[in-house]
Order: sequence, then structure tokens, then C-alpha cells
Amino acid sequence: MHLNYMFAGTGKDGAPHQRGALADILAVRPGDNILFYVAEHGFYGFFRASQSKRPLVFYEHPTRQYLDSGLGGKTLTYRFFIEGGEQGVYRQGVDEWDALENPDRIVDHSVFNMQWSWIFKKLKGGRGCVSIPEEEARLLEEIIVRDNVRLRDVRHYTFANGEIAECAEPHKYEGDTSRMPMLHERADIIETEADLRVFFCSNIGRSDLLGEVVCPDEHGRITFIANEAKCSFGMRSIDLLLLSDSNKCLLIELKNTFTFDERFLDQLSGYARWVSSYKRQLTEIVPILILRAPPLCRRRGGKKFKYLSAEDCDRNVVSPWFKGLVSNFRSLEAELRALHIPKLSQLRVVLFQTNDDQRLTGFTFLDLNSKNQLTAKV
Repeated sequence: MHLNYMFAGTGKDGAPHQRGALADILAVRPGDNILFYVAEHGFYGFFRASQSKRPLVFYEHPTRQYLDSGLGGKTLTYRFFIEGGEQGVYRQGVDEWDALENPDRIVDHSVFNMQWSWIFKKLKGGRGCVSIPEEEARLLEEIIVRDNVRLRDVRHYTFANGEIAECAEPHKYEGDTSRMPMLHERADIIETEADLRVFFCSNIGRSDLLGEVVCPDEHGRITFIANEAKCSFGMRSIDLLLLSDSNKCLLIELKNTFTFDERFLDQLSGYARWVSSYKRQLTEIVPILILRAPPLCRRRGGKKFKYLSAEDCDRNVVSPWFKGLVSNFRSLEAELRALHIPKLSQLRVVLFQTNDDQRLTGFTFLDLNSKNQLTAKV
């Protein structure tokens, strides 16, 4: 059905919305390569996300799924159209053993050339849209094309007897493709950490606000977005893992509050060690904590405000609570540096602001170097 109607989709059975699946699919950009996988059959080569259909991602309510009967009741809430890609579609599938585990197919028989993204997906399960970094995709392509038949000059496809074939009769997708995902429409409203992930996946490379955070002039253009990326057999998960065309990696941990968590050191060092060990082509690993900015000025009782009075705000005299948390982040940065993880750069702590409607309005960087100036670039 996917091939006949040239679409891909993901979602949780019976759920009208699922933030994780939505963040996954909103990380897809027009023209991205889409590796086609058929359970119990294998990998068949590359399509690509449509470069002409707008919007790219559209919404299907689980009780009104177009092609529901043909899909066997599988809920595919979020969908986008695909087309034939330059890397080619191949007739026969390569099974999981040969693609992921067969030592004879792993380049140089090296652990560094294993399909880590897919292996962790298989171990963890639960989602149908997986980001694969470029070097893993290249290795998969070499395995898929070996002794296989490329389908050339084919516009319409079908799947039968375990093979992809040309379909003589085109199928027109007649579902409603105008409905945007509800959570995407309100993607700049930040009420939970999941909202942050949806916003970042949807807007990286498209938003001037996020340009301030990912800094393309410094780190390069982002070419890979992995939402809730898994790394290590301990099933560590980082909120966002970004790779750039300058071979830099951004490790981003998101929090919807301004808080210091004792687990930050273990989380960031664990992610960084794994990436440093297994993704050796990277030149720099940048750890970033993104937290909600605290309320600015106290209006009633309480201590969890940046300033405790209007006078303190005017004089930039921050509260003891705020000063203590900034001190904790400075200590965290020093502890990370002391671990001497190869290629790990300085920790960056970024605060995001919202208005009264919880719409994201901007970012502020904490200056972890200065003892006096606690806020820097806006």
C-alpha cells in the first residue's frame, strides 16, 4: 500500500496524537533519502521525501484513516509522500542479518562500521521512523546494491512475493492531505519537554530563533536530526542529537524548568563518550543544556525568581537561588572538562523564554566564564 500510493507514515495505534512520533517525522526535510524497510523481508533501497508536495507532513485521524482496510488497521497518523530517489530502488530486499549483523558484510569486520542507529532501534522498538546518519546510510547502500537489480525508469511501484516491481496502473492518493498535525500548528507553544522536541525538530534550519542556538556559522549546516537518540546498550537516550556538514555533533538535553539535575553529568558524559568512541569522523562534540528561563522578577512571595525586586532587576542583582544554580552549571562545566573526553567542547547553557500564552519568544545564553555577568548573548 505504501508503494502503490507512494507515501510513508508513522504513529501509535489508536492514538490521535503522539509527540514522539510527530517529532520524529517533523525532522524529515524535502528531498531527504528514505530507506524503505519491510518487516520480515528487509531493506530495498532509497526513495526520498517529496520535494513538491506541501505541506510535507499531513495528518490522518486514527478513526478516519485513508486506506485503513488495506493497511490492516495500522494507525499511520503522520504521513508524507515519497518519490524515487537518485540512489535507487532495488528489486530484492536485503534481510536484517546481512544488513546489520553478518560479519562478512561489515566493512573491515569493524565495530565502527556497524549499523548502530538501527541496532538500537531494534533493541528499543516502539517507533517507525528512524534517523540514520550519513556514514551508516552509505554502508547500508553498499550492502543493498550488491548483486541486486535496480529498477530504472519506474514511476509507479508495487510489492509482491517479497520483491518490489513496476506497477502498470498508477494509484491516486485521494485522502485529505491538507490537514496539518495539531501539535505542529502550535509547535511554538512550549508547555512540556516533548513540545520542545517537536519545535526543534520542525524548525531546525528554518527558524532564525533556533539559528541562535545551533549557530550554523560556527558549527555548520545541520544535516542530521535524531529525536530521542539511543546510544549504548544501557539504552541511554538523549533528547536531540544533531550532526552538521562540518562534522560537528550537537548533544542537546532539554528541560522545561530552570533547574539543576545531578544526573546532567552522567547523561552528558555518557552520550559524549559513546559518540566520541564510535563516531570517529566527528571533529567536535558540543554539549548543550536548554532550560526554561525562570520568572524574571518576584511579584509575590517565593525565592525562585531571577530578581527579588524591581530595584534588583534595575541593578542586575540576581537572587541567591539563581546565583546558586549558575554556580552549579559552572561546576558541571568544569567536571565535564576534567573527564578529558576527546573532542568534547565547552558546555553551553541556554534559557528559552515564552510569553503569557507560552509561545516561545527567544533564547538567552548563560555566561559560565564570568563571575559577575550572568547573562550574555540574546
